[in-house]
Amino acid sequence: MRRWRPDGLIDPKFTSDRRRMAVTGEIPMTPFMLAMNFTCFVALTVGWLKGGHPERFGITVLLSYELLEGLYREWRIGDSELSQALLSALAHERAAGRVALALIFVWLAFRSPRWWPLVATAALVLIVLVHLMQIMTLIPFNGAASARVGLWMLLYTVVLAGTLERWLAGEAPVSRIGRDRSGKAL
Repeated sequence: MRRWRPDGLIDPKFTSDRRRMAVTGEIPMTPFMLAMNFTCFVALTVGWLKGGHPERFGITVLLSYELLEGLYREWRIGDSELSQALLSALAHERAAGRVALALIFVWLAFRSPRWWPLVATAALVLIVLVHLMQIMTLIPFNGAASARVGLWMLLYTVVLAGTLERWLAGEAPVSRIGRDRSGKAL
């Protein structure tokens, strides 16, 4: 989408979609991203209410990461060369944050008897690899963004499936909300 100035010429600030999104703060929401956000909400809610200690730990780590990621995403500096360099450095810090998240899930996979932290770790490692490929300009921005959205969807689906498997096996959740008065899972 191009913005037109009152004199009929194209505003040079809005010639590319990425530039326009950076200036206006608009983020296009595709149906797949809506589905991923819904899956994220359901996975985090069900995991917290019906999950055990490994599920709660994983959800706490994911939720903390998402909150910190949101702070990075919302930080706007301006349009100067220095601000663009700082935003580029923040992109590398986001990659470092994803590496740290993957390492925490590697630790959880070795400490937990559950299967889902191993699959979640694999998805996080792939997310990091996609991010590194984007930094090295081996894949374009749109392809990397699509791959990351799909891999985050996989991650949240795996967390939800692991929690539901635990619940269907009849194990009592840690949360009192997910149990009746006798201690049995609802």
